[in-house]
Amino acid sequence: MKNDELDENSITIRVVIADDEYKVCQLICQLIDWEALNMKLVGTASNGIEALKIVEEEKPDLALTDIRMPGYDGMELLRRARKINPDMEFIVISGYSHFEYAQAAIQCGVCDYILKPINRDLLNTTLQKVRQRCLEKRSLRIQVKQKAADVARLRKTFWNDMVLERSPKKIEEINQKYHYHFENGIFQSFMILADVQGDSGIDQIYESHVFELMPLKTLVYLQNYVQPFCLELETFCQNGKIYGIINYLPEKKEKIREEFKNFIHSLRLDLSAFEYLRFHLSTSNPFDTIEDLLKAYHQCERAMGQRLLTEEDSFFEKVPADAEYDEDTILKNFGQKIQQGLDLQRKDQIKDAVLELESMAMERGLNGCQIFALAQKAYHLFLLTSIVFSDLHFKDREKLENEFNSKAFLCGSEKQLFLFLTESCQKDLEDACQWIDQEKIKPISQAKQYIREHYSEALNLDHVSSQVGFSPSYFSTMFRKETGKTFLEYLTDVRIEEAKKLLRESRITIELICNMVGSNDSKRFSKTFKRETGISPKEYRNLYS
Repeated sequence: MKNDELDENSITIRVVIADDEYKVCQLICQLIDWEALNMKLVGTASNGIEALKIVEEEKPDLALTDIRMPGYDGMELLRRARKINPDMEFIVISGYSHFEYAQAAIQCGVCDYILKPINRDLLNTTLQKVRQRCLEKRSLRIQVKQKAADVARLRKTFWNDMVLERSPKKIEEINQKYHYHFENGIFQSFMILADVQGDSGIDQIYESHVFELMPLKTLVYLQNYVQPFCLELETFCQNGKIYGIINYLPEKKEKIREEFKNFIHSLRLDLSAFEYLRFHLSTSNPFDTIEDLLKAYHQCERAMGQRLLTEEDSFFEKVPADAEYDEDTILKNFGQKIQQGLDLQRKDQIKDAVLELESMAMERGLNGCQIFALAQKAYHLFLLTSIVFSDLHFKDREKLENEFNSKAFLCGSEKQLFLFLTESCQKDLEDACQWIDQEKIKPISQAKQYIREHYSEALNLDHVSSQVGFSPSYFSTMFRKETGKTFLEYLTDVRIEEAKKLLRESRITIELICNMVGSNDSKRFSKTFKRETGISPKEYRNLYS
C-alpha cells in the first residue's frame, strides 16, 4: 500500500454529541456500536457554545446534534463549525418533524435527519453511511493535496532546467510542462540573500536556523506585497539563497518595483532579531520575452555581488559591467606564492599571498561578482597545488571546496571574503600538518603498545624498531622526543609497574616475578627496582601486600 492511500480499517472517526437533555446524550452514546463503526467519542455538550468549543479543540469529523439547544441552536452550530472544518459531517437528531426544520437542515448541507425516539438500527445504519462519506472526503483531500504537491515539485524543476538550458523556450510549452500560467508581458528574475556583518562567526551562522526561517518569511511577504500585481511568481531555494521569477504586465512595472522595496523592508524588520545578518534583494533588468529568463538569472546574481562593496542593506537593481583584467596572471602569481607557503608549511606566507590577491582585485576595479568568483578560483587553486606535496595529507578536497563555496556567500564584504579565504587555507594547512605529526607519532604509540604486551620477553631496541618499520637510530630519536624517555628507560618503567602489581596481588617469589617481567638476573632487577622506587621488592611487598 502506498503512503498516500487510506487503510479504511485504521481510520477512526471522531464524534461529538450535542443535546440539551443529558439523558438523551447518554442514550445516544449507548446506542452507537462504537467498536464496529470504528468511531470515538471526543466530547458531549448540553448547548451549542460548549459543542463549538469541542469542535475547535478536538477537531471531530462528525457531530450528532439536536436542533433546539441553548446558546447556539443546531443550525447555528453547524454554520460556525463548518467555518472551522468545511468537511465536517452532521446528523441532526430531533423530536421536531416539522418540514421547516428538515428544510433548514438540508439547506445547511445536512444529509441525515433522525427523529426521536431514536431507533438503534437506523442510527447505526446512518452512522455507517456517514463514516463512508468521511472516508471518501479524506481520500479526496489526500488526492488533492498530493496533486498540489506534485504540481509544486514540477514547477520547482523549471528553475533547474532553465539554468541547465534544457527547458522549452516557448511560453505555451513551459506552461504545459511545468504547470505555469505565464503570459506575454514582462519577465524578471530576483534574488534574496542574507550575509554576515561585522566579526560574527561564519561557521556558527552557517548552522543557524535562520536559513530555514528565511524562505518561509520570504514567501509570506512576497505573497503580501509582490504577488498581487503579478501574472506569475515562483521562488526557488538553493544553498541558502532564494531565487525567483516574476511575470507581469508592462503597466505594473513601477508598482512591482515599489512593492519589492516594501517587501525587503518588511523582511528585514521581521528578521531584525538576527542583528548579525544583512538582508539583500537584487533584481535583473525587465525582459519582454521568456527566453531571456536565463540572462535575467545571471544579471540578478551579478547585481547581488555588489553587496560586497557596500556597507548598507541594499536593494540592487543595477547590473554592473565586468572589469577587464588578466585573471590568469593574477592566479598564476597567487599559485606560486601558495606553493612556497605549502612547501615551507608557513601560514604567514599563505596570508601574504591572499593579501596580494585582494590588493590586485581592488586595484583593477573588479565588481563584486568578479571578486567572489576570483576568491572561489583561488581556493580551488590552493587545493590543486596541495596535491603536489604528497607528504601533506588534505582531507577530501572536493568536500572542502563545496564547504568553502557554501559558506563564502555569507561574507558581507570583500575584506571578510578574503579573510575567510585566508583562514580556510591556513586551517587546511594546519590540519594537514597535524596529520603529519600524528602519522609520525603513530609508530611510537604502536611501539609503546608492543612493549606493554611483550615486556616479559627479551626485548631490545633493534627488535622493537623493526616492528614499527623504523631504523634503530631514527626510532631511538623519535621515541625519546615523544615520550621524554629512552627506549630502555620506558621498558624498565613498564617492567617495574608490572612487578609492583604482582608483588601486591600475589605470593609468587621475587625471583619468579623477575623472570615474569622479562629479567633473567633477579639481583640486578632488585637493584634497579630499588633505584627507581626507593625500596627493595621485599620491602615493597611488606608495605603494600
